Amino acid sequence: MKEVSTQIEKRRLTDLVIDQLVSMITKGRLKAGDKLPPEPELMKRFGVGRGSLREAVGALSLIGLLTVRPGSGTQVSMSSSEFLAKPFRLGLFMFWQDKLHEFIEARIAFEQITVGMAAERRTEEDLAEIRRHQATLKAAKRSGKKSIQADLQFHIALAKASHNSVMIRFLEELRQPMRKWMEQKASLVGGYESVLEQHDAIVRAIEDADAERARTALKEHLESVGERLTAILLKRQPRKTKGKQAAPPLS
Repeated sequence: MKEVSTQIEKRRLTDLVIDQLVSMITKGRLKAGDKLPPEPELMKRFGVGRGSLREAVGALSLIGLLTVRPGSGTQVSMSSSEFLAKPFRLGLFMFWQDKLHEFIEARIAFEQITVGMAAERRTEEDLAEIRRHQATLKAAKRSGKKSIQADLQFHIALAKASHNSVMIRFLEELRQPMRKWMEQKASLVGGYESVLEQHDAIVRAIEDADAERARTALKEHLESVGERLTAILLKRQPRKTKGKQAAPPLS
């Protein structure tokens, strides 16, 4: 029970830091464009270690409230009014702290449905659009911002190929969290080779109009991404999958 107790205590420290940082922003003590104080100062102010502080900053970065720039510090990305005016983002923030795994599971389930529809309904125009974004990603894989944009557009193109306006709208609502997710992983790990291979498998399944294969390829892709992200942010080890190598970092 000692190990479980330690994990709970650590999560409570991270949540405390998140609450304090959000309070500083919503009360106007930190405004959009402001840099956070240095890590040692925040650690002393909150009474926590570097690990808990970085987990809290990572979580707030994923939902767009903070922007982490290696070498230049962490900056507040939006004003309190902008943050509080977006119920979806606020709800996602409250949800994200304790239920990262559930968020990942929800995204996998959602995108599996859309990619299955895409395999069954895609037109030649849809295929051309999906291939175009995959080609752009391959060409831009060494440029962080361009790679992230191409990666995001690839997943949006998959949703559009489903020809279901509600599903497309749902994914559009997830655009900002998805982008922040990709940015966070790129800053922590980097690398796109395995991701390109996984994307190619999805594309081939859609080209063959094989919905089941498309769903399987998409699930394997996002599961590996989700496990790596969870391990990085929550200091857990990825689950070992028999016969498979460690999960790639990006989606």
